[in-house]
Order: sequence, then C-alpha cells, then structure tokens
Amino acid sequence: MKTGLELSVSLADYHRTRPLLNGDVGFKGIVPKFHPAAPGEACLRPIYEEFDVAEMSLSWYAMARYRGEPVYALPIFPLRMFVHAYVYCRADSGMTKPSDLKGKRVAMDVYRLTVGLWTRGVFEEHYGISPSEIHWFTTDPEGAGFEAPANVKITQTGEAPIDLLMRGDIDAFIAPNVPAQARGGQAGVRRLFPDCRRTIDDYFDKTGIFPITHTLVVGEKTLEREPWIVESLVDGFQAAGDLCRKQYEYPKRLSFPTAVLLIEEEEKRFGADPWKHGLEENRHTLDRFMEYAFQQNYTGRRLSVDECFWPGSAKSKAAKVLATEGA
Repeated sequence: MKTGLELSVSLADYHRTRPLLNGDVGFKGIVPKFHPAAPGEACLRPIYEEFDVAEMSLSWYAMARYRGEPVYALPIFPLRMFVHAYVYCRADSGMTKPSDLKGKRVAMDVYRLTVGLWTRGVFEEHYGISPSEIHWFTTDPEGAGFEAPANVKITQTGEAPIDLLMRGDIDAFIAPNVPAQARGGQAGVRRLFPDCRRTIDDYFDKTGIFPITHTLVVGEKTLEREPWIVESLVDGFQAAGDLCRKQYEYPKRLSFPTAVLLIEEEEKRFGADPWKHGLEENRHTLDRFMEYAFQQNYTGRRLSVDECFWPGSAKSKAAKVLATEGA
C-alpha cells in the first residue's frame, strides 16, 4: 500500500459522510481533496469524468456500466431513500394509492432519475401499475444517454412539477427532494400515501429493502493502478458512518424534540446500521435494482450485481468484515 496518494473526491455532505469531509475520519494511504457536491450533482452530470472518486447516481452508473465506460462502482452507498415518501398529489385529489394513478399525469424533474426508477419499479411490482399506464411530464431533457421505452409517453414542459400540480396541469409528481410547498402540510399538497410511515414499514417488512440511490465510483485506470484503495475507501466510509451513529448515542445534541424516542424507534425498526456498506450485505437490494433498470430500458440486458462492481469487491477484507458483522 502506498502512502500519501492524492485523489480528488466529489461527495455530498450528509451526517454519515461529514466525518470524512471535516477530517475526523481519513482513508488509509489516501490524501483526499474533497469537492463538497451540491444536492443533485451526482445525478445531473457525468461527475465521474471530473474527479478520481465520485458519489454517483446509481441509475446513471448502471447505464454507464452497460455501455462499458471506464468507471466502476465500489460497494459504498452514500444515499438511500424510501421513495414512497417522495410521491405527492393534490390534497383534494382523492387518490390514496399508486393504482389510482392509472391514466393520470405524473411529473418529475427528469424521468430517468434513480428515485423515479425505484418508484416505478415498486409501483409495478407491488401495486400492478406499469409506467406505460401513466402520462409522464418532465422539466428538463433526459441526458445521460437515456431513452425511455417506446410505450412510455413523456411530455417535456420546462416547468417545475410543483407549479404544474398547483395549477392543476398534472395529478401527481415524484420529487428527489421535498419541495418547500409540500413541507409542514401546506394547503394544496400532500403525499400520495395517507399513512406513509405505515406504507414504508409494510414495504420493508415484505422486502427487507432500503432502496439505494447513490454509489461511489472510481475510474477504471485508477483502480487498475491502485487496487488497494478499494479497501481503504470502504473502511473510511464505514468508519465515518460508525462515528455518526456514535454521536447519536447522545440524542440531546439533536434538534428533534423527541430525538431520544425517534432514534430508538428507528433502530428497532431498521436495525442498528441500515446504511451499512459492502457488496454481500446489499446484494438483495442491488439485485432488485438491476431488474428494475432492465425492465425500464436503462440497460439493454439485465446486469448482474457482480459485473457492476470492481472485480474483487465482494472478496476484499473490508467486504468480508462487513458481511460478518451483519450476519
């Protein structure tokens, strides 16, 4: 293993990554030059072409891997989302479930976003409504080389989904982030699922999946030249997550009035470390994702989990340790 290897790293600021960004946790043998990524940056441009190491949208990465681009993912997953909480409709719509969207108008910033892939996959598998049964509206062009299936109707508007909804031009929208107009139960907008917490609990009980939306990627040439960095990066991200959870052991530091209860309830519901990295620990979730990606035309064939990650990732010391800890 070398020491002092300088690598540029694009990474968003989450509680679980902040120990890396502020230097409380490091990568053995690596001197990172961090670029604190803005929200959405990992989804909206080919960030892996600009940095040695980059947080990247999982759907964009799957397309890049299918095309054989010189970039590989590592078994590191900075962002996950229970997508059920990001589907909104008009408060007066009367809709309460995905099947109510059949024949309706649903908007997204961009159709290809990973939150959309997961949501459409969940809708079809668990609620019986396929993407072709919805008229989709988008704000911006797709990009990333994505082409929607021929039987999916998409209308590009150039307008924000929340504006279309408030004007009555669409019936619902899927958001990568909670829009300001939807926070705090503001009049006119609500979540599609009336009891979203219960819906998420039921989904997790049934599938055991906490959907992964971002992964960490490295250029193929860098990995060929410095294969040891895989273990260093996995160890570093896991250590940062461990430190984050340790800080939650003193819940009074958090600003939620019932933080002490919230943390206990979340751990009981989803386990002590639902953000765990490692390939084997996340194989089931990744396998489902790859199936959805193929069904929705992100990839021309169903990619296997193993071919999507740098060879040897599943056999690395770090991956074995993580899998053992999660057993």
